[in-house]
Amino acid sequence: MDTENYLQIMIDSLVQKEELLKQIVDYNEKQQAIITAAEFDDQAFEQNLSDKGELVEKILKLDEGFNSVFNRVKDEVQHNKAKFKQPLQRLKELVSAVTDLGVRIQAQELRNKQLVEKRFAQMRKELSNAKRTTSKANAYYKNANKLNNYESHFLDQKKIKKVYIRAKVF
Repeated sequence: MDTENYLQIMIDSLVQKEELLKQIVDYNEKQQAIITAAEFDDQAFEQNLSDKGELVEKILKLDEGFNSVFNRVKDEVQHNKAKFKQPLQRLKELVSAVTDLGVRIQAQELRNKQLVEKRFAQMRKELSNAKRTTSKANAYYKNANKLNNYESHFLDQKKIKKVYIRAKVF
């Protein structure tokens, strides 16, 4: 295969990577919507993470292929830059676009991470409050039941004393 074909393979690889990165941007936007929704949908969140993971795997494979092809043509391209001016220009444009998307994704990921941490802290607080409320309610009902038991026991003791005192009097 000649160098121009290898350069075209690299261009195609970067075009595919750009598309996958755009999909990740979309998934990050959906993830943000899931996180900020009034009702947290954990299944949608998990599915979103899974789908993004698959895209990342594809990107890693593309990167491996790109690097292997680049290593094959690197020397020839460096010595004949003028000969490959157009493909190199296209590669530069794509690398710039991919880099911009990468920066955008990093910003989205950081923002989503902060939102998730905030949401999970809120959910832990709500769970803690619910547990505390349930615990207090259970304690109240236990005490109320004990109180009723003590009252009847107390009344029984009074009756027993009255019977005992009457028995003594006679």
